Amino acid sequence: MNVVVYVSDALRADHVACYGARHVRTPTIDAFAADGVRFDQAISAAPWTCPSTTSMITGLYPHHHGHLHWDVPVDPGLPTLFTCAAAHGLTTGSFVFDESYLFKGFPDANVAGTSEKLDGVVEWLRAHRNDPFVLWFHNWETHMPYDILHAERKEWLAAKEEIIEGIQSDSASALERLRQAYCDSVERSSEVMFAGFLEELDALGLREDTAIVFLSDHGESWGERFADKEDVKGTFHMHGAALYDEIVVVPLIVSAPGLEPGVVRSQVSLVDLTPTLLELLGAPGVETDGTSLLDESERPALIAGTDKGALSQLAIREPPWKLILHVESGEEEAYRLDLDPRELHPRDDAPPELRERLFAELESAERTELSAEEEALVTGRLRDLGYL
Repeated sequence: MNVVVYVSDALRADHVACYGARHVRTPTIDAFAADGVRFDQAISAAPWTCPSTTSMITGLYPHHHGHLHWDVPVDPGLPTLFTCAAAHGLTTGSFVFDESYLFKGFPDANVAGTSEKLDGVVEWLRAHRNDPFVLWFHNWETHMPYDILHAERKEWLAAKEEIIEGIQSDSASALERLRQAYCDSVERSSEVMFAGFLEELDALGLREDTAIVFLSDHGESWGERFADKEDVKGTFHMHGAALYDEIVVVPLIVSAPGLEPGVVRSQVSLVDLTPTLLELLGAPGVETDGTSLLDESERPALIAGTDKGALSQLAIREPPWKLILHVESGEEEAYRLDLDPRELHPRDDAPPELRERLFAELESAERTELSAEEEALVTGRLRDLGYL
């Protein structure tokens, strides 16, 4: 069996038709979901790409794997989906939004090019069609500023600045244009990128022997949580700064040979991805924080927030409750998701066992102090990506 993981960066679950979106057209994703297993409550382990993706490939929460910014050294002995697949005899490869960032320090990911177009991955699939493989494709079509290739650096940064200025202006028309641009990008992601990807798998006769996962690493927001829109300074304030559901509830759809189509209503986490794929491959498992998605039991999900490379928030989501701990201040936010799904009204009656679990997790966290030089490096890298 082969494995393909297709990530549509910053894709909110509520902007995909099969998840209930009414004004976004995603028939390719919807048809894929109808033939696979759709998880209705899939929770990202972090609100931005670096720690979230590392959690996906390791099965560990961010406060356990410690990869909280792009340049943190990676333990070469850390098992990942790629190292386990390679040890099991599979060819591994990946296509990423920018080769200077994603999977830097993970040599077994075998980054083969960028994912802004399909040309490179099509060539890779044709070259490896006869080899069992694990392929990761991480596309930025749904990442702000939505309609410009990241490689077009000058235009990309200018478009990003225009979006931030529109949010800061608190203009209803600017927000509407932004939301429409996002919806358009979701439709392109579904009907151009993902559709083209699946067509190539079909053309090569690989579809029937391949487990395919479609998901996102985190969601998106547009400054709604900021009373003063001037506080929105960059992409970090659209995803990265907060752990609310619009940022951490993501689409997750799995199609695999022998897997019956269906819908799983119980909550799962993206740390469950690697143990699931290793099980489907029949590869030896490794110790993770996750549980195979083939086990449909309800499970709590942890979410870690970071700020300039340091752990800043830790949350536990165990429906109907979510409890968020702000690490430095000790401030807590608790929400009853069944009564307050938009998380607008904090409560003070969260079950004490949730607080106990959070503090126990905090004690087990990988926490390192950054030097002034390291913090400057992290800040520069985040600014380069438009996060600050």
